[in-house]
Amino acid sequence: MARALVFFVKLAILVAVAVWIADQPGTAVIQWYGYRIETSVGILILAVLAVAVLAAVAYRFWGRLLRLPGALGEGLNNRRLRKGYQALTQGMVSVAAGEPDEARRHARKADKLLDEPPLTMLLSAQAAQLNGDEDAARRYFERMLENEETVFLGLRGLLRQAEREGDLQGALDYARRAYEIRPQTPWVLNGLFELSLKTGHLERALEAVEEMRKRGLLDRADSRRRRAVVLTELARWALADERDAFARDYSKEAFELAPGLVPAALVRGQVLVEDDRGRAAARAVEKTWAEQPHPDLVELYLRARPPKSAIDRFNRVKKLASRHPGHRESELALGRAALEAELWGEARRRLMAADGATPSEEVCRLLAELEERENDDRDAARAWLRRATEAPADPGWICGACGAVATEWHATCSHCGAFDRFDWRTPARVLDAVGAPAAVARLESQQAAAEPVEDAEAADVQPEPQDDAQAAEPPAEPATTEVDAEQDPKQAERQPS
Repeated sequence: MARALVFFVKLAILVAVAVWIADQPGTAVIQWYGYRIETSVGILILAVLAVAVLAAVAYRFWGRLLRLPGALGEGLNNRRLRKGYQALTQGMVSVAAGEPDEARRHARKADKLLDEPPLTMLLSAQAAQLNGDEDAARRYFERMLENEETVFLGLRGLLRQAEREGDLQGALDYARRAYEIRPQTPWVLNGLFELSLKTGHLERALEAVEEMRKRGLLDRADSRRRRAVVLTELARWALADERDAFARDYSKEAFELAPGLVPAALVRGQVLVEDDRGRAAARAVEKTWAEQPHPDLVELYLRARPPKSAIDRFNRVKKLASRHPGHRESELALGRAALEAELWGEARRRLMAADGATPSEEVCRLLAELEERENDDRDAARAWLRRATEAPADPGWICGACGAVATEWHATCSHCGAFDRFDWRTPARVLDAVGAPAAVARLESQQAAAEPVEDAEAADVQPEPQDDAQAAEPPAEPATTEVDAEQDPKQAERQPS
């Protein structure tokens, strides 16, 4: 409505001006080259307006005519860019779809149509990698290093390629160069940390952890844990190389950062024992046991404060187990110590409490030894040995990333390279029809080696065969009378079965 009103107002003004000009009398005469033109003022004004309009139209037409070549060139260039970006997009889709031939064809087309080296070279390199041509991909990435705008992308491509080829040292060099360009980039710092670990540059890994903490990529707890794990590995290396001063410093900081880390406590305790600081080593073990009991800590604890007798050994283990009562490792450690001290009732109670209704292979073997030593009941011992073949496996250091089992803890898994993924837990147990009898024979041979043979006739006696149901069930637990070893050691040694 407003636009219509404005139009009518403008029209009214034009009409009014035209009427005013028509009402004004006057004659205009033009003489030019012998011609005489005589007309009214209104007609003259209209003629001038018409000439002005024609001149404006001619000017605009001439301007467009002059711009026509440039417009044609721009149109062709825009069309070329559209086709180039379309080829680039299709090439990226082909890379994602795993079509190397299509990706390479689109990469060549995009390279011809576009003047965008970062994009086209990156696509060409990815297409070459997808096609299995690692040499061509390396050439493209190396060409990207020549351009200041693409050097970072080139370094990343070369780093990934070096990792795939197993050249960890080369990948670490590329990561260092990328760190010099963009030290705040998360993948650069993570790559620098992981590659430093894999190549054995643990001091450089510590620097990467500190840099990640400063830039907010790790919180305080994560940074302390990573630092403790790396320092523990450094301390273990230094201890193995007899660099006592380094082992002392590394182990001290690692234990202070993560007292619940069993390997840190072990290496710290070993350093303290070698420095004749047994009490300090025992306190360190007790502190770790309160958070995370582990069987290796028991031996270290007894090395720190050597017992004078089997009963004394049991009492020392009892003191350590009191830091985490009821834990499986506490009960198992007490069961071993009681068995060695010939505290039969205490040993049985602790061993049966270690794993509950599903005793592990080690617990079954210890119960078999208990039956043999306490009651000279070889049938009951054999039943426990047979049960051990189907019992859950004993705990070990297992990688949480790939499931690999290691004989000892390491900061990184040698199988998959994962960092800080080893946990002390029970692995999966699988026994087939062939493996079970072999395990039975192995366990029985171990037990037979420990059995005293009184005479040749006793050695030739074979136990009566048992059916499968009898072999699978453990013997009934005999009634025992518990004795406090600390109050009456002699009475404990005479404890009846």
